[in-house]
Amino acid sequence: MAAIKQMKYLPKRLIRGFTLMEMILVIIILGIMGAGISGFISLSTQSYLNATNRDELIGNARFVIERLSRELRNAVPNSIRTQSWAGNRLQCIQFTPIVASTVYTDIPVAPELASKVLSVIPFEGEDGNPYQCNIASGCTDLVTVYPLKTDDIYTDATSSTGKIFRIDNVDSSSEPWKINILNLQAVHFDEDSPTQRLYITSEQVSYCAFPGLVIRYRDSISSGGQTIPGSTRFYMAGYLLDDISGQQVFNHQPATLTRNGVVQMHFRFTKDDENYVFDHEVHINNVP
Repeated sequence: MAAIKQMKYLPKRLIRGFTLMEMILVIIILGIMGAGISGFISLSTQSYLNATNRDELIGNARFVIERLSRELRNAVPNSIRTQSWAGNRLQCIQFTPIVASTVYTDIPVAPELASKVLSVIPFEGEDGNPYQCNIASGCTDLVTVYPLKTDDIYTDATSSTGKIFRIDNVDSSSEPWKINILNLQAVHFDEDSPTQRLYITSEQVSYCAFPGLVIRYRDSISSGGQTIPGSTRFYMAGYLLDDISGQQVFNHQPATLTRNGVVQMHFRFTKDDENYVFDHEVHINNVP
């Protein structure tokens, strides 16, 4: 109470509050500071989002390009082919990966007698262990020698003549190893490989560009022309341009006697007005 009574006797200039003008000035200053800070935060946030979108698009493109490049380099020679449907709105590149490879010592080629047994140098499979295959345990591998065109790969593997046949089993107890062919009758390979090279494959892989997507497919090797895949599929990349009809996503130039084969890829990715075009080439060794 004594303090309150004492305040009554203070000079008026010592107890007055803020004037209206002072309050208006403070509000204006705070508004200017708030607008500046919010603009700075908004600009920083937008810059971060733009950088994030760019990183996502670049990472998206690098993944599918690197994965496809590695698989193409491990494709059976001359198994690569491309096709498009629906006015180029669906485009696919297809090939058969190499499961294993070795050098043979003897295969049946006319005028030799037909046979279901191939003699090969011992070799390893994809897991780094001695190669094994037995149809009784679910092996679906095929053996091919000297494929010079896609028709040599994508054909009937049950025929008595050709360049690709299905494996029944591998006898690793003998020296050299014996690869036994599954066919009901003895077979003839069309011709020998100049380097006596033999490849083993098991499936056909397709990378397909859809509006907005890149998808990887796995199927059993089929005979005949390239068809739209539709079996086991894996999502590989998003944000691909919705209308790809005006561009050639995959272009394959087959190998010749004087140069290696080349696969050209052209991807255009877009997200939130960010657009990136990626052109990439893969050189395919000409070693059939």
